[in-house]
Amino acid sequence: MKLRKPVHASLAACSLILLAPVALAQGLSLQELPKKMGVAIQGRAPAAIHAATEKGLYVSRDQGKTWTISYPYRLPATTVASTPDGAIYAFMAGKGLLRIQGEERMWTPISNKLGAQVLTHLSGSATNPGQLAGLNQFGRIIVSNDGGANWQRLPSDYKPLTEAGKRGKKIFTQRCQSCHGVDGVGETFTTQALTDKNYISAPALDDSAHAWHHTDDALVKTILDGSPRTEKMRAWKKEGVTEEDARDLVAYIKSLWGQRALDCQGPKHMQCGK
Repeated sequence: MKLRKPVHASLAACSLILLAPVALAQGLSLQELPKKMGVAIQGRAPAAIHAATEKGLYVSRDQGKTWTISYPYRLPATTVASTPDGAIYAFMAGKGLLRIQGEERMWTPISNKLGAQVLTHLSGSATNPGQLAGLNQFGRIIVSNDGGANWQRLPSDYKPLTEAGKRGKKIFTQRCQSCHGVDGVGETFTTQALTDKNYISAPALDDSAHAWHHTDDALVKTILDGSPRTEKMRAWKKEGVTEEDARDLVAYIKSLWGQRALDCQGPKHMQCGK
């Protein structure tokens, strides 16, 4: 199965094949490893070396001579990193953030709630083990204060909300966030979303996708009337959302955009990219 859209360079380059458990025992040489996206060392000598690759997570326990799959999915792993407390974190598209602590050998799933984001870099605090900072594929810094369970932008990356934006945020949290994600980062990647050509994900509404390619009126219309492409985006006017509510929602959504998206909103985006 091939990825249906190039969300990230490492995601577009490989097939998504679920591995049978027997594949865990198959060893590769360093030269046979798929393209490497990151590396981290676990423990003291003899240390384990973990590698994130375009086709999964691998580990070597013999100083890099042989490598075996360490998590039973051949999905793109976009980063792996060690933190000062001795933990190893990795991010895998479709599976989310994973962790190994101490001398453990098995990855523990931590969170798959990053929406349409993938982590490309990750770092941990030397004084607060629960504090993590990451970089997503769009170059935005995101942080977690609970060991990776939940992620958000840096406080300085949020704009002050207008009164309309405050009302819109409340509506967004109640009606939109379950599909479009916290801070409008989009629907979380799943294996189905990455491989099923007929699956339509709820798009990101921040400035990482194309919400800003549409005018305020066009966004209001979609909120009220729904989308002909998918029943998932239903006509909210049938469920009590008014035009004023929809415009408040748009005000909140636009608070998630950077200045370039605001300046280039609507038809102007065609010229801004030149």
